[in-house]
Amino acid sequence: MQLEFNKHTRELTIKDEVPMHSWLIICLMAINGINMGVQLYTMNYKNNEVLFIFMLLLAIVSLVVICYYALKRSWKSKYLLKEIEGVETRNLYGKERVFLKLHNGKRRSFPALKNKEELINFKKTLISMGIKTI
Repeated sequence: MQLEFNKHTRELTIKDEVPMHSWLIICLMAINGINMGVQLYTMNYKNNEVLFIFMLLLAIVSLVVICYYALKRSWKSKYLLKEIEGVETRNLYGKERVFLKLHNGKRRSFPALKNKEELINFKKTLISMGIKTI
């Protein structure tokens, strides 16, 4: 992961694999949802009740994941400083994670940070650019 900051335009550029992973997850969940929809349409409920319910739950989970990635996650590569609310740190499953919280309510994740030292250096870099912690 690389960070670039343009002082003249006050723009932060993030080069990592998050946009590709996000599009991959959205495409796979859309394919899964379409597949489950076709299967449910052609399946007889009376003969396969348990399988029907399981496939319906999978289709619903796929739709929820697509909505989550579309409404709550951001995967852009370039952000103006006025779009960024701050750096948010959360403990998820015993690991500390860093997110950029944006003014539109979305979050940008950084999954490439592996250890505590990288996390601290990354937060210091963002704070030195003028992004506050939340």
